Formats: sequence, C-alpha cells, structure tokens
Amino acid sequence: PAPGAGPPRCWFEAGCWNYDPEHRRQFVHSSAEGFEGRHACRYGLTCYQRNKEHLERFAHPGDRSYRAGKVLFEPGQKPEFQTLWQLFQFHDPDESGYLSQQEFFGALPSLAALAPGRVPASASQAWLDVGNPGDGYVNFRAFLGWVQGCLGIDYPIGLEVSGSFQPCRFRFASSSGTSCSCPHFQAVEGGALCVCGHKPSMHRSDFAERTVTQFLETAVNEHWTFEEGLVQVEETEVLMKLQHLLNYTHKPTENWTRDRGCQFHGVNGCPLACCMKNKIPVPASYQLIMAFRNQNVDLWKKYSLVKSYISDECAREGPLLDFRIASSSIEIDTPLDKSCSEWRVFHGSSPKKCVSICASNFRPGLAGTGATWKDPGGVRGTPLYGFGLYFAESITKADEYSSAIEEGEEGAGFFCALVCRVLGGKSNLVTTNEIEVDKLRKEVFDGPFHSVFGDRVSSLGKPFREIVVYDKDQCYPEFLLIYQRNFR
Repeated sequence: PAPGAGPPRCWFEAGCWNYDPEHRRQFVHSSAEGFEGRHACRYGLTCYQRNKEHLERFAHPGDRSYRAGKVLFEPGQKPEFQTLWQLFQFHDPDESGYLSQQEFFGALPSLAALAPGRVPASASQAWLDVGNPGDGYVNFRAFLGWVQGCLGIDYPIGLEVSGSFQPCRFRFASSSGTSCSCPHFQAVEGGALCVCGHKPSMHRSDFAERTVTQFLETAVNEHWTFEEGLVQVEETEVLMKLQHLLNYTHKPTENWTRDRGCQFHGVNGCPLACCMKNKIPVPASYQLIMAFRNQNVDLWKKYSLVKSYISDECAREGPLLDFRIASSSIEIDTPLDKSCSEWRVFHGSSPKKCVSICASNFRPGLAGTGATWKDPGGVRGTPLYGFGLYFAESITKADEYSSAIEEGEEGAGFFCALVCRVLGGKSNLVTTNEIEVDKLRKEVFDGPFHSVFGDRVSSLGKPFREIVVYDKDQCYPEFLLIYQRNFR
C-alpha cells in the first residue's frame, strides 16, 4: 500500500479463518455483522446433528457452500477436510476448478496443517514449485502432483466414480473411533441426510478413498500392449473404424475456409481477396495409410485424474448440452464418458508436431503460431476464440492445418492428424461473431465452464464447428493417423 494508506484488506474479509495475531495486524478484515454466508458448525466433521434447521444454518465440511470467504469461522475454528478434493474446493470459492495465485496462497496454511514443516515458508517459492503457471492458474491435477511430490502428502483424493457404493465414513467421537456401519447412501429429507443420519459428504466410495499413489497405480488403459509410446495399430477392426471416422466426418461441399490458403501464396501469404479468388482445392476424400496408438502412461494418468474431477463437477450441474459431435459417434477402444462430455475429435498439425504432442502433450504457449490466419508478415495470429487448444469434429477442418511428411522420410507426401480425447465438461456455447476472447478464458478459469463450443454453423452458416480448451490436461492424443489426400 502507499505510505499512510494503512494495511491492505484481507482477501477473505469477514470470512477469514486465520485468527493469528500477526495476520490480523497485517490485514484489515470487515465486520462479521451483515455477513451473508453461513457460520461453520463448531463440531465440524464430528457433528451429530440431524435436524433441518441446524443443517441450513451451519456449514459443514464437504458442503458445496463450505468455501473460503463464504463461511464464518469463530476464533479457534479452522477449516476441516477429509480429502484433498475437499481442501481444493474450499479454496476455490468460485467453483471454477482452478486456483488463482491468491487462492493458492490461501491454501498453504491448510496444507501446512497436514504436513507440518514441509510447506515452503515463502508463498512465492511454493508457487514456483507448483509450476508457476503462465496463465496464472493451477488445476487440481497439478496441485495434486505438487502436494504428493514436493510435500509428501498422500491423502485420500475424494473423487467419485458414478455407480459406485458409497459407505458412510463418519467416525463417532468416542475413544473407540468406530465408523458408521451404513453400507451406501440412501437419501431422506430431500437428500440432506442419509437414512443413517449422516450427510452425503460423509459417504465416499473406495474409489474416492484412494490416495494419489493408489489412483495412479490403477489408471491404466485395458486396450494397450506392454509397449510405451507410439505403437502401430495392427487390429483390422480398429483400422476399419478409423477409416470410417475419416469418411463419416469429411464434409464434401461448402468446406473451404481461409485457413486452407491461396493456391499461389499459401496461408497468410496474401490479402483475403486474393485468397478467396485462388482457393486451394479441398480434398474429395481421405484414405488412411497407417495409424499409431499413443500409449503414453504419464499423459494418460494425468488425463484420467482431470477426467475424474471434471466428472465430479459435472454431476452437480445436472444434464449437459448434447452437441452430437460427429467424430464421437464411432466407438473405438475405451468408450467415451458422456457424463463429463468426453469427446473424440481431430487436431491437424505437422508430422513433427504431432509426434511431439503424443510425447509431451500440447503446448498452449504456441497457440496462434501455426496455420491460424495472421496479418501479412505476422508470426502470431489471434485465434477466433483466443489462445487455446483447438479441435474439430471434421477431418476436413483439421486437414487445413496438416502438412505433408517431408521428402526423404518414410511416408513422404502423406499427411498427419491426431485423434484426441477431449474433456468438454460444461461447455460454453458460442454461436455469434461477437466474441470476447478474454471473457471466454475467464469464464473457464474463474467461472462455471470447462471449454468453449464454437458453433458458427447453425446461425451464421459457416462450414465447421470447433472445440476449444485452455488446459492441456483436458486432452489426450489417442491416435496418430497417416493419411492420403484424394482429389477425385
């Protein structure tokens, strides 16, 4: 603050639970009078109350409203958590699925309570250790990796899987420490309690009780062989399905966009008028030459973890929009999970970049440097929906960004594209040309959405729809396709 301005205000205002005298001296807190949130129940995890009035008046660990700044803690009270997911959600008050730098700093005291002496004294150092995200946010997957790898906390994750039995984990406040014997949650009183008298947050499956180590040990793909990396697909059935995917998603007419380029000047080599006059022809069909399954254990485990928590978030939102993605209609290998809008889509790029993506995933920092339309002489353009990772349901669209294998290399003259699994989650539908790119990103990192679904077909009459995510961990490059362009 400026000289004479006084101490700064605490980020959490009246909802701050830190009553340490030094913290109270350094930051100003608003009065609890008029606080709109609920008070934290003083019994916390050991609360035995069952009456509706108490449950409505007080917030308990695991409640959706039990979040930083939204719950009033009395002196001596501190937030309580049974899982790392509960801890993460507490410090994510806007329910975005990400922690900003300020929110991450707020989580450090909670982690210090789980791992005394292991959390860096410098919050800035902790931010560097977690990866110092360039976009200013950290997702739950990266958060868990830091918590386990740097702090050595191997605590239950707390993510559920649909259809699993969820026994009650409530422990009675007695010397015996026995647990409730209820085998599965059965709602009464509008879902506020189970028949055993305990809250839904006290019921967790064995899946949710797994630690980070246990989760990663079991996150495997049953269709993989023992080899790791790009493994050539030999199964006739899978190859036929991939060829069908190319046939089914090809758009034979009204399929040219400026990103395909000019016959004389290529992409971004001339004004739009010249490009429109001398369009590069669009292939009539695509023939699969060979395919590789990407058996990347590290990327798959990261993707599986992100899928689990996006599924958990989507379960609270009710039915998701069904966009009927053409490329997701053909089942290949492990089925797609509709509960979190898991889609199978295309991404076109150069052969070298496709191989690199399969090895280490996408690099969001390179967005706009590829075949995106740029001003003449420019090295970086601004993609339509901002700097993110773009995917297409049509091979015709993805093919615009593909380039041929170079002469002298095996497969010279053929083209490459990736077939990726992408977690759409709750997708922000955009149907107009009035696009605020910064707002789209903010509504993902600080809002309710997980992705952007750009539909310029239904209302604008454009050729293609696109999917955009801003978090690389929401993508898994599943297959690398080598194909031929046919022009007749």
